[in-house]
Amino acid sequence: MEVGISWVRTSLKQGIMKLDYNKIVSQKLDIYDDDEYKKIKEKKRRQDKEILGRSEWVYNLWYLHLKLCLEMEEKEIPIRLRKKYSWIAKPKGGISSISGNPLWTKKQRERQVSHGIQKVADQRRVINIHKLKINRKSYKGIDWEDLKSLSWNQWKKRYLNVFMAGEIRKIRHGDEWKCEPQILYLELDLRNNETVLVNQLKKVLKGENRKNLPSKLGIQGQPNYHSSILGYNLTVGMMQGESWEKLVGDNLDRIEILSEDTYEQLDIFMRDFMKKDYTHKDEFEGFCFSNLHRYILDTQRVLYNVCGGRFFDKSQIPTGKWKSKWSPKLYTW
Repeated sequence: MEVGISWVRTSLKQGIMKLDYNKIVSQKLDIYDDDEYKKIKEKKRRQDKEILGRSEWVYNLWYLHLKLCLEMEEKEIPIRLRKKYSWIAKPKGGISSISGNPLWTKKQRERQVSHGIQKVADQRRVINIHKLKINRKSYKGIDWEDLKSLSWNQWKKRYLNVFMAGEIRKIRHGDEWKCEPQILYLELDLRNNETVLVNQLKKVLKGENRKNLPSKLGIQGQPNYHSSILGYNLTVGMMQGESWEKLVGDNLDRIEILSEDTYEQLDIFMRDFMKKDYTHKDEFEGFCFSNLHRYILDTQRVLYNVCGGRFFDKSQIPTGKWKSKWSPKLYTW
């Protein structure tokens, strides 16, 4: 099905996909960037943690990734694995003063033969794909058209409770009881004051064995904001055919927050590009694949698990989910 697909064909083998409702999150307009987030009153941030259990930006990340899953599902854009990339930046023996040719070591030459170091395009080719499919039952109550069209501030007022599955709820007479190991039913005497009830609840919970419970839906682990947004931005940008130069330029400040060493090396490359000096372009792209592509791989794992109702679960995608053959018409970015 190709409903709502914006597709620009550039050649018989390669195309560029324009995403309609997923955009790169620029640091300038990022309301959860460190400086901007500090402007939000401390009282409001404290209330968010008390009501939501976590900072609001965690749920904003989940919202962004779910929306990207939806567009990838509709447009049949798969997650994918590329052939492992290797880049020998410089010959260890330097350059011959006689012939002017690079002096590769024996080990470097063996790698060139076995891995095809000179065949850069072949190294980056896609070798496995998986088409995402959202489990709608995990997101019961969401209007998927609203997910496409509403801003975060509008959407969270209507649907944030969907992300809060597993919260405490009141069971009334006649309600269905769930006989599941992760559910605990209690009888409370409301004639006691709040302090007494809370202390009694803590005592009960301390006595409960909470090991070996079924894996829960919802938020897993401790999300990191900037690395998650960087991975999201790189994934969205690459799907839309943007070059590493453009991706790095748009995210350089965020990269600096995550790794000063990576930032400093990329800054040197970018300064050369600003002077129209592309002598080290291949080395730059190799550096990006070695140091930034892992954020895309992490994002793909998060997207896979978001489809199943879990956010920030970066566990490996089962081997059996990957396909090594697909239609040549499939857009593999």
